[in-house]
Amino acid sequence: MNLWFEALPAFLAALLVFTLPGAAVLAALHVRGIMLLLLAPAVSVSVVAVSAITAPLIGLAWGLPVVLLGTAVAAAGAWAAQRFIPALRPASAGRSGWSGLAAVAAGVLLSLAITTALLTLVAPTPEQFTQGYDSVFHLNATEYAVERGNASSFAVSGFILPPGKSLFYPGAWHGLASLLITLTGISVPAATNLVWLVVAGVVWPLSAIFLTRVLFGRRPLLLLCAGIFAAAFPAFPWLLLQYGSAYPNSLSNALVPVGIGLVLMILRPAVHTGLEPAQALAVVALFLPGAVTAQPNGVFSVLLVLTPLLLFMLFAWLRAGFAAGRRSGWLRAALLLVALAVAAGALLALPQIRSLFNYASLAFMPFPLAVLRNATMAPAPIWFPAVALSALVLAGVLAGRRRPGLGWLPAAVLLLVFMYPMTAGTDFGPANVMLAPWWDNPERIAALLPLLAVPLAALGMVSCTDWLGRRLPSLARRKGRPAAVAGLAVVLVLANPGLWQMKEQVGIMYNVPPAPDGLAQVDAQELALIHRLGEFTTPSDVIANNPYNGSALAMALAGRTMLFPYSSQAELTPDQFTLRFWLNRVDSDPEVCAAAKRLGVTHLLDFGTDYIPAFDHPRSLYPGVTLAPDSAGFTLVASDGHARLFKLTTCAGTPAK
Repeated sequence: MNLWFEALPAFLAALLVFTLPGAAVLAALHVRGIMLLLLAPAVSVSVVAVSAITAPLIGLAWGLPVVLLGTAVAAAGAWAAQRFIPALRPASAGRSGWSGLAAVAAGVLLSLAITTALLTLVAPTPEQFTQGYDSVFHLNATEYAVERGNASSFAVSGFILPPGKSLFYPGAWHGLASLLITLTGISVPAATNLVWLVVAGVVWPLSAIFLTRVLFGRRPLLLLCAGIFAAAFPAFPWLLLQYGSAYPNSLSNALVPVGIGLVLMILRPAVHTGLEPAQALAVVALFLPGAVTAQPNGVFSVLLVLTPLLLFMLFAWLRAGFAAGRRSGWLRAALLLVALAVAAGALLALPQIRSLFNYASLAFMPFPLAVLRNATMAPAPIWFPAVALSALVLAGVLAGRRRPGLGWLPAAVLLLVFMYPMTAGTDFGPANVMLAPWWDNPERIAALLPLLAVPLAALGMVSCTDWLGRRLPSLARRKGRPAAVAGLAVVLVLANPGLWQMKEQVGIMYNVPPAPDGLAQVDAQELALIHRLGEFTTPSDVIANNPYNGSALAMALAGRTMLFPYSSQAELTPDQFTLRFWLNRVDSDPEVCAAAKRLGVTHLLDFGTDYIPAFDHPRSLYPGVTLAPDSAGFTLVASDGHARLFKLTTCAGTPAK
């Protein structure tokens, strides 16, 4: 697949995967109108993720039939719930529910067009792949799911674990990408690009429009601007693509506005309308599985944005208790402390949660500068402020705080503004603890501000045009006003210099250099040899490698079994450990030879010592593999520049079979 146009059928297939399962379940729950459209992707992610987890438990291989079965079961459950729970049957479901559809469609299409244009500029073909540190894991995990017919969140990380061991890893992304591969037959890189494009160009704008509607109302011009501005900020979705290709976190972030809006509908139904509270609670139950299996920090992101409101409501609840009597007040305070202790204990009981506290990012810019850069939508590596867009966000804050029930919104914006400096501009220990759900990672935290910036920029745009219309009535009466506002919004998006700076940075991640440059996982010579592996090896062969030089990508790009398919493999089998340190002795040492035979090693892929920038001394981690090309046990069978493929020919003094 050399042209992006050739990817259109697969893109449409991905679009259907992201919409139809959720739409069927929501329709069964009697969610109607524009709400069904806006919520469908979030529920679809849950259906796909839960179906992937369930499939191996009932002996089914991963694929479309499993998703259809999962959709049917979820829809039947939703229908039964609304049938037997009266609160789930809203009193009114009139035809006006589709009001604003044209504005939503136009906003999403314009956002998709901008995102697609930028992606095609940085990736010449759909087969390109980003060369970030995490790319290897996500591409190989998707390949592993396809090979094994198992995309369960308890299985996708199995390729880096000892046989028989399982560990939960949020696998919704890999389930979606592997499903697209089974449906269309496209490559892992192409599927990864297309799923990212659907998430960034469709799911994220729909989620942003949903939150905008919940916060500020259903005015079509407002929804149109929200869709367009979803493509405006480099911090999301582009920063997570540029930084290590954090695909699961991108999916999670794209869903967070849905979670925020649903919680608001439950907590304050008189202010935030669209669904009845019981309906919103039911959709939350459908939303959570997808949120957790996309990336659990999305749940923490929802709570983070709503922290000012939740604190105010808890304070009001405690104050009401003390107003009724000291005993009642202290009882409520005790209940709150117990609830917090139980929640903290339950979370800390999970090793995945405890491990989050092992990470801390060192400050790399002054705290005031970090505040300024985040407030002006220019987190590193961007340095040019988005002046016009930041002004619109400020206008939105000023307009929004005057609306009933939104007094908490400015505090939420300030909280998100100061989150980035807490990791990028300080080494304060408690900050590292507070930011643990995001690994105290500046990029993941910077990606949170657009969650509120997009709705606020849309409100700011509409407020400014209304203000101008009141002073120039002739402009307000013109029929083409929505089109003019949309055109101006597109101009503001494209005029954001930070977006074009980010485009250059993402382009670096997609670049395949002609020779080793110290940044890319693989260069052109190495990639050429990977594409020729089918001439010299079979899928059943096991190829020894040092994962720190990019050779692990042969798993996803050539469908080959790699001895070490990822650099951060925490656990190795005894045989892997032996070969990691002593593979160079395979021609003379019977124990090393026996380990190679048990693991089925037949070849060695040598990409030299141009290691990815992950550790200071990666050479020492795999000395046996690094020295093996010079041993008598391997014979050169193919090369492309400095990239070489060897065959194991001598094992403990005898010819290898």
